[in-house]
Amino acid sequence: MTRSLFSLCLASTALASLTAAAHAAPPGFDKIDTVVVIYAENRSFDNLYGGFPGANGLANVSADQARQLDRDGKPLAELPPAWGGLTGKGVTPAVTEAQTAHLANASFAIDDPKGFNENTGVITRDLWHRFYQEQMQIDAGRNDKFVAWADSGSLVMGHYDGSTLPMWAVGRKYVLADNFFQGAFGGSFLNHIMLACACAPVYPHADTSPVKGQIAVVEPDGVTLKMADNSPASALGGAPKFVNDGAITPDFYAVNT
Repeated sequence: MTRSLFSLCLASTALASLTAAAHAAPPGFDKIDTVVVIYAENRSFDNLYGGFPGANGLANVSADQARQLDRDGKPLAELPPAWGGLTGKGVTPAVTEAQTAHLANASFAIDDPKGFNENTGVITRDLWHRFYQEQMQIDAGRNDKFVAWADSGSLVMGHYDGSTLPMWAVGRKYVLADNFFQGAFGGSFLNHIMLACACAPVYPHADTSPVKGQIAVVEPDGVTLKMADNSPASALGGAPKFVNDGAITPDFYAVNT
């Protein structure tokens, strides 16, 4: 028994040595003192870096892939307006809701001189970055319902020439992760926690707590918010409305700010 255990220990030690050798850092890694990761919140990769040379960006997206579907799963004849206007409140001159009406069902350059001609320094209206809506927009990986499940209309399909940004030069000098994806669905709150602990915060007994009104009402699939009776049937009719879009899941995870 002792000999068998000793042999097992030797085998384990040899296996560990082989594993360590197989995963040894490439030459030069020992010269790295610090790794800094910079990620732009509330942005998609293509929004700012879709035109980055050699990146998996806008050049790799076909017209069919960019085409957005309505809430019933049928292709939209056109993009809905940017509800409330493309620019943020107080921005002058404003790009109004009416000015964004009747855009083609495709991605578009917000800074196009022949279009809206708004540079990256102009504040636009905010976009949804919420746990359930993002899953509904991604549509099981098809990425075809960003317009359908948004309160910002067509703006979700807009992008810029990011080459004028200082971070573009940083990406050229170091590493630009064109296939990096966030750790959790939704916004900064959950993703900051996920980055630190690879976990989601729990609110025990939320249904009997002061935040019970923040528990989201979802369909049986667990990822789709239940629609309100007065919600517009089509994305062309306005932003969707839900029975209760809360910060807490029915199983008591805190997922939204």
